[in-house]
Amino acid sequence: MTSPSTFGYRTVEMYPDIFNLRHANFVLWSPGSPPPISSPYLVIGTADKSPNVFNQIGRYPFVVSHEKTDLWLLDPKSITPPLRDGVYRYWFEIQDTSPERRGTLLVTDPLAYTVDYAVTQGLNDTVQPASVIRFRDGKLWPCNPDGTLPQKLAVPDLASLPSNNHLVIYELPTSWAKVGDDARGVSVDIGTFADVLALFDTTHRGNRFSTTPAVYNGAILAELGINALQLLPAADARSKGEWGYATANYFAPDYNLGSASDLVQLVDKIHSQNIRLFTDVVMAFGHDPYIYIDFEQFHLRPDMERNNPDSYQSHANGQMRDGYGGSSWRYLQSAKSYDPEEGSKDAWTHPSWAFHRMHLTRWMTDFGVDGLRLDSVNNIGSYDFVRSYKERAWELYNARYGRAADPSKFLVIGEELSMPVSMVQQGVLNALWNEPWQGRLRAALLGEQVKREESFEWNVRKLVDCTLDDHGDTNFTDGAQAVNYITSHDIEGWRKERLYNFLQSNNIWDVERRAKLAFALLLTSVGIPMIFAGEEFADQMDRSVDIGKKQTDPVNYSRKNDGGWRKALFGYVANLVKFRTKCPALGEDDTDFFHVDESRGGKIMAWRRGQTGGTKRPVVVIANFSDEDTPGAEYYIPNWPDRNETGWREVSQGREVPAEWVGREPLLRWEAKMYTRWRG
Repeated sequence: MTSPSTFGYRTVEMYPDIFNLRHANFVLWSPGSPPPISSPYLVIGTADKSPNVFNQIGRYPFVVSHEKTDLWLLDPKSITPPLRDGVYRYWFEIQDTSPERRGTLLVTDPLAYTVDYAVTQGLNDTVQPASVIRFRDGKLWPCNPDGTLPQKLAVPDLASLPSNNHLVIYELPTSWAKVGDDARGVSVDIGTFADVLALFDTTHRGNRFSTTPAVYNGAILAELGINALQLLPAADARSKGEWGYATANYFAPDYNLGSASDLVQLVDKIHSQNIRLFTDVVMAFGHDPYIYIDFEQFHLRPDMERNNPDSYQSHANGQMRDGYGGSSWRYLQSAKSYDPEEGSKDAWTHPSWAFHRMHLTRWMTDFGVDGLRLDSVNNIGSYDFVRSYKERAWELYNARYGRAADPSKFLVIGEELSMPVSMVQQGVLNALWNEPWQGRLRAALLGEQVKREESFEWNVRKLVDCTLDDHGDTNFTDGAQAVNYITSHDIEGWRKERLYNFLQSNNIWDVERRAKLAFALLLTSVGIPMIFAGEEFADQMDRSVDIGKKQTDPVNYSRKNDGGWRKALFGYVANLVKFRTKCPALGEDDTDFFHVDESRGGKIMAWRRGQTGGTKRPVVVIANFSDEDTPGAEYYIPNWPDRNETGWREVSQGREVPAEWVGREPLLRWEAKMYTRWRG
């Protein structure tokens, strides 16, 4: 059955049944029998733009569906006076079911496609944003806050999108910083989807960053050449000035970032540039309306249910789940209720499973998501749910492309710092953030090893080939299973701050040289490289001074052209990004260390990426992890693969290498050089 309430890829067979119900009714699903809530009301009205005033039309009772007793419905055509065609704001009035129980509350529709905080400004903090809907021809339609209908998303050419083993992911907080007037001279959390678009399109100057020269004078990310954009949670979060991990309205784009139309425009643009979209999803805890509507079915407080297995993290030795100021989702409990996905009126369901799989459908069909990053998978507490979510994502991807679906062009990534690689090998996830890679890299940049019992050489070997790294009872077996990064949005802890600040705190002042070495390793190693926004020009932290807390200042793009060395670093990284996304050898896992210079303490090494022989064109990397240049005019490396073949070039400097100098070129301190005979 076709659902006219969505505007994206129209993956009809995957639409949840409740999506169709919501086209004809206001709907509140509250599973369990008898229903845990009684006599909810719809409060509906219109809003004036200036000033933001809510004009209430009325308050109307819901009716329990006779077929589905945990489903509350209200036909908009039954409202008197009759609704005219137009855009409306509404809330559900309910009796609070959370442990605090504050009485009657107005809450957002948990399935709202659009929310509006403007009409709640100046009200009590407990008032949630209004849900937004358009009434037309007797039906309810998802719309932008101004009432316009979002355009249909174009289906990208799958063949043109990059495969997983050639991804370079760019992790971007969809808000960032520019010069401002606060105590540290920085205004934060003011970016929008339109500003992100300006990073890819020279014809768009953005919205709030239209006066930032680095943004309006160019398309930074198009120039950088990344082929996957990972947005930190783009679903609506109430908090401002932070990273957006306090998801409240899972079906709606973040109110502060822009409308659904703004997001569709961004996705269409990056797809036209053969760039995949990843989005971050937070499902361990939430700040959503079900905390108040139906707490016992959807949420729990672990410290109040210590005998409940759902209160504990997976694979974490009895560690309780952490709601980080929100409420943990309840995943082990089931209920006999209406199934909002399949439409069965009396079925056993996991309410939280169904809720999260439904917003997954929304994001994949309406916003063209090409991959997912699941936050804190151990803290979710249920590997069975994570597997179910991953499998639904793959069902939606396969339905989008049909027989043309390519399994190498979709990915579900998990993040968990305890490194449960077994989740990948057991098929719960496709890939995992490789957090130990960051520690190995930063040790290498200081000429150190990570573990006393492990040599510097083996630290570098495991850095270059993540399949060699031991993670308890299992290892990565494929480069597409591991996401490597120099820095991420999470700076909590020792040696996790931005690279610039890390180097300074260790009294390293040749930032450009060490940063280039870091990127040479990131972009030529086995695994999927991920660049945290701003590291490509060595951005620095202005506001985050406590490494025990998460970063509070997003990337400052005004620094991109700030000084000659930052511009040079950006150009260096852009060159290597393009090399990584195109060179066949760097999409392979085959790696061979063929030179370790023991005469220099093992601090000069050379290795091959990719296979040799026939038409194969491997990549050879040589790196100097010491404070000394190689002596003399040449540095000879024995066992150089295909030494007698012609056509070698050095990639980082973009120059040809004469046949007599293959494997003989000198190396500066803390320098890496990359050679290949491949021609892109």
